[in-house]
Amino acid sequence: MAGSTTESLRQLYEELPYPNVPVEASGRNAIDGLYRMSLTTAQYARTRAILPSEGASILNVGCGSGWETLILAEANPGARLVACDLSPESVRATERRLRYHGFGEVELYALNLLEVERLGLQFDFISLNDVLYLLDDPVAGLKALKRVLKPDGILRANLHHAYQREVIFRMQEAFRLLGLFDLPTPEACRRVREFMASLASDELRAALHWDPKIYSDDTNIRANYLLPGDKGFLIPDLLRMLQEAELGLVCLVDYADWDPALLFKDRAMPAWLQAELDKLSPAEQNHLYELIYPDHRLIDFWAEHPGSSLVLPWSDADWLEGRVQLNPILTDNAEFRRNFAQAYEKKLEFAMNWPGASRGRLTIPAPQMAWLGSLLQGPVAVASLIEQAAQAHRIDREAAQEQVLTYLAGLESFLFVMLDPRPASLTEEGV
Repeated sequence: MAGSTTESLRQLYEELPYPNVPVEASGRNAIDGLYRMSLTTAQYARTRAILPSEGASILNVGCGSGWETLILAEANPGARLVACDLSPESVRATERRLRYHGFGEVELYALNLLEVERLGLQFDFISLNDVLYLLDDPVAGLKALKRVLKPDGILRANLHHAYQREVIFRMQEAFRLLGLFDLPTPEACRRVREFMASLASDELRAALHWDPKIYSDDTNIRANYLLPGDKGFLIPDLLRMLQEAELGLVCLVDYADWDPALLFKDRAMPAWLQAELDKLSPAEQNHLYELIYPDHRLIDFWAEHPGSSLVLPWSDADWLEGRVQLNPILTDNAEFRRNFAQAYEKKLEFAMNWPGASRGRLTIPAPQMAWLGSLLQGPVAVASLIEQAAQAHRIDREAAQEQVLTYLAGLESFLFVMLDPRPASLTEEGV
């Protein structure tokens, strides 16, 4: 960051680090955050290799009050975690939060994003939440991060969406014209509330995205209506910026929720439309979605050094010879283990919020839980799951194999399960 925007943001977050939540209220077991900030999840999306976080180096840029940093620590056990923020008070807030939750070994720095090379470190995973779109030059920020990203590392960041946030951008300009950006924060927030309360109707307030319950806290007003440097982007903007920074797009973090098929009843569409969609790249399909229905506040993405990964589809032989496991953020989560085990034992349908799934919701029917439940014990040979399915449903092995492979492939596409294609004998020997 540079110039007046940087200083405005530094002052903003010196007054009250973001998010303004009590230290003890931090989000343990927040599956959504763990998914987005898990090195293992991101690298599996990138290469389909299961890479543990132990010993990895992770950088959190713009740590704020430490909410994101804490989730990174929880999602990546055994990793070396470094965090920085341009606001010294934010760094102190992060330190208090992490110490309260038992993560006292995190390295913390008051440092501008553009100066991260001064750390003299290279990172396996870099995460920055609600930061990139505030930079005067986001491409310069991406270039700075690329310089400290290991050759096989992965970057996770996000951008405000130009269409979904359009009303907020308009109101920012309105309040800038009224001089509110030049006032001390408490007075500016008071005037925003007074302005909104004076409007003619609740319908008008709703059209301007105003909810007095949400905006009773100055932090939320500052993070929206009075946020310096805020900008919106579209998928083509993201691709352009990554190209200029010489980075490649892995995929959107919640890619399944950007599928144009979701916009059609029962996911069915005219044949001509499906044929046209098949001609588009994944990113072009994401752009089509945002043009029709811009319901995402953020474009959340994983990026890499261009051409550093190549993902080939698994063959049936890979599945049949390999072992499958639950995503590690699930096996480490007490609430998930309890609910999953209960559904398995009582032969019930299992449902949960899962950011990798369409509409962020994953449902596993009871018949599939009859054999999937054994994954709670750790990695299981796919051949063993096929035998369990055959016995549970009293079907022959060929029918069970088709059912298991089809269902596992669907769960794997959501990053809910991960496949190690090596034969079990090799994995047991540590090869």
